[in-house]
Amino acid sequence: MKRIQLSVPFSVDLTKESSWENLNSSGTSFGIVRCHFQLNERLLNEPHQVGEALAVYKSPKGVGAQHVISSSFELEEVKQISSIEKFLFESESTATFASELALKIGFNKENSISGKIKSELSEKLKQGVTKSLEINESQKIRDSTSFEITNTIDPNVTAPIVAVPVFKRKSFDLLLGYVDFLRVDYERDMLWLRRKSRKYPRIVDFNNHPNRIEFGIPLATIKYWEFLPKSSVLMLEDEHIVQVENSEQLTIEPPHCEKRKFVKFPDVPSLYQIANAAFPKKWILRKSPTNQWTEDMLKNIELDEVKKANNGWWRKYGKNS
Repeated sequence: MKRIQLSVPFSVDLTKESSWENLNSSGTSFGIVRCHFQLNERLLNEPHQVGEALAVYKSPKGVGAQHVISSSFELEEVKQISSIEKFLFESESTATFASELALKIGFNKENSISGKIKSELSEKLKQGVTKSLEINESQKIRDSTSFEITNTIDPNVTAPIVAVPVFKRKSFDLLLGYVDFLRVDYERDMLWLRRKSRKYPRIVDFNNHPNRIEFGIPLATIKYWEFLPKSSVLMLEDEHIVQVENSEQLTIEPPHCEKRKFVKFPDVPSLYQIANAAFPKKWILRKSPTNQWTEDMLKNIELDEVKKANNGWWRKYGKNS
């Protein structure tokens, strides 16, 4: 069973200062709330079903033996995971959730949010997501799939034959796994001469990120049709009944199970690492040329604040890492 992690906003996008919320009029304070979702694939106990005919054939006249018919096709289909990711990124419910959570935590220097507030905000997000009912056309990412249908036709069959695609109904259970947040301030040094970036809440241990809030809350079930190119077949035209009228539909329903789930934090660059790329340590370097960051590059950025703290953890583990 697949488990797919989706983080919104995307890590590479956050290397741009413009992707962060400006927290004051002087442009010296910035904040971000990032949501980490998980898709758990779940099989549905439903039979395979066929779609609309792709082509029609008739057995050649005068052929006295069985013959093989083979045709190549190209079918445009929706990329489910990419479409769900775009839906979450563009969803007003996701944006509202992040904004309200930011107001509750206030981008404070400490991670403080009650269980009651977490429950209220996640319930509101759940209602907003399921209210959508389905992913709309503008949010669907499409791609073309090439495939071939080959079959042997009996010469005694003279009725028209159609080539049909076969689909299997599947679903993803959508969960909100974690939320992380960060505030970056450019503050004057002790001599009031230079502004340098400071991140809050402060981190002193790579293995303990104080800006992460665990949720593990089921939000919705998203059902879709998976195209099975190796199962597509030929059948008599008069026996063909279209069972899947819209194979591109992604429907959104209330969660299959309301029980809270354990979800691991995804393997993505931390906001501390991303902030080091988005906000240079020195204020004067903010207007330097934009770097083309990748996720791997972000993960390799060292957290200077951990090293400079020179605490017990860094002395014991950091120098050898």
